Amino acid sequence: MTENQKKSDRQYAAYIARKFFSGAISKHQILDSFPDFENDYKIKRLYNLITNKPKKSWLFGISEKKYQTFINETNELIDELETGRLRLEIMKRLFNELWLHSDNCAEPIDHISFSISEVAKSTNESREEIRTRYLNFLMEKGIVELVSCKPLKHRFTELGKKIKTESDIENLIKNVA
Repeated sequence: MTENQKKSDRQYAAYIARKFFSGAISKHQILDSFPDFENDYKIKRLYNLITNKPKKSWLFGISEKKYQTFINETNELIDELETGRLRLEIMKRLFNELWLHSDNCAEPIDHISFSISEVAKSTNESREEIRTRYLNFLMEKGIVELVSCKPLKHRFTELGKKIKTESDIENLIKNVA
């Protein structure tokens, strides 16, 4: 699957999910026309949210607060699929993990795959998503660079060492979006 195909599938899935949650189409209509999600974690997650949409009622459903949390998380995922924007909390978590493993930029990052796994676990994202979108973004922007392939080591560049606060990370992401 090409990158453009993946992007258009994500945007289409977000579009029909918005129509479903607004009540414009039924569950059967959305499931019949939903794009293939075998190789895309985000589309699969959206599909699962649609198929497992909780009922909001006082007798057999969930509470209003839990339902609102479900809707907020779903809307956040739909927004992410539509725009392709990076999420701030994931980038902050990745930065913190990389800073820890680099001893505050004093040493190269030896086990970046461990950092990616930790971020994936804590943010409920796939490792592939963290690696391909977030780490590659940092490498493209010249914040993190590859030092050696065998053994695999990365390090923060001088530009990366200047990023200290959450607002710096937020500005970095907003400049892209």
